[in-house]
Amino acid sequence: MCLFVGLMAMAQSPELTVEQHLEDYDYAVKYVEDNYSGFPDKVVDSNRADYESMKTRLRDQVKQGERKGWNAFAEYTAWFNDNHLTIRAFHYDDKGNRIGWTEHYNVRKKRNHYESLMEYKPMPVACKVTDKTFLIRFPSCGGNPDMKWIKNSIKKFKKSHCENLVIDIRGNGGGSDRNWNPYRKLLYDHEALNPTAEYRISPVNLAYIKKIGWPDAPRIKKLSLQNPDSVFVGGGYYLVRYRKVDKSVKKAAIIIDNKVASSGESMVQAIKTCSDRVTVYGRDNTLGCLDYANVAVLPLKHSDICFQMPMSRTFNIAEYGIDATGIAPDVRIDLPLPARLTDNIDEWVIWVAEQLEK
Repeated sequence: MCLFVGLMAMAQSPELTVEQHLEDYDYAVKYVEDNYSGFPDKVVDSNRADYESMKTRLRDQVKQGERKGWNAFAEYTAWFNDNHLTIRAFHYDDKGNRIGWTEHYNVRKKRNHYESLMEYKPMPVACKVTDKTFLIRFPSCGGNPDMKWIKNSIKKFKKSHCENLVIDIRGNGGGSDRNWNPYRKLLYDHEALNPTAEYRISPVNLAYIKKIGWPDAPRIKKLSLQNPDSVFVGGGYYLVRYRKVDKSVKKAAIIIDNKVASSGESMVQAIKTCSDRVTVYGRDNTLGCLDYANVAVLPLKHSDICFQMPMSRTFNIAEYGIDATGIAPDVRIDLPLPARLTDNIDEWVIWVAEQLEK
């Protein structure tokens, strides 16, 4: 997940020389140019001069000692307007112990600040809304809730004997697609084709994919050997087909907001393509952070900073790309924001349940 680099987090990092900051900046920029899957799409003839000017300006600021290398590179990544391309630093406690990651730094595309307007901390929930409608709040694909909870939430729904299901994914910023697969299987009612990813081939990307042991690694390597002159390899469509249709759900709703991103967005897309029982509700479109994905996480040479960079893009991105707009709901919720979104049954869920029961 993408995380924020703040000045306080940097307080515990070792002080670097200007030369070291410049090496960090140059290394990261070259890495992006040679390996980032969005680079061939985003740097084109019409904006190349602007890109080169931005890159040179930031480098000069680092060289003159006006900015740190990581700070200049953070602004560089923001130029691409891709929330999957960003930097992150370690966060430290008062004793200097490294305890985790900070959040987004200098990403141009912004999530809505629901926290300033309401109590916003979506938590996993699986409970009845009415005798006919059940709620599963699924706020993350990142492992909390885990697969055991996910499978139990489906069991609870079936034991409730409710006929309608609301899956509330507000705040779901992504993680792994495998975590939403059980919900697709539950709601599936017809075969569908979904686009796969295609990888930007480079020796560095291939080595990274092999190193971390992705299941795609042998196929991508084979394809790159077959297509040595290609910029991208892989890609195509996969067929979604289950042996039977689970008829325990009569009608279903997915509730979204602007913080739904990445795997959260792929969940919406994938379920919508193979289920006629599902309607998507929300006030806002999703964030739009899916077109370029499968990130490599890499350290800078000298500072206690990492950056993450997508190696793949959605196949047939002209048709299936969503980053420019996000995913729009089928039905706009024309209601005020609820006062609280935590582990409660809020006003939006009640309203959506009423729509399903009409």
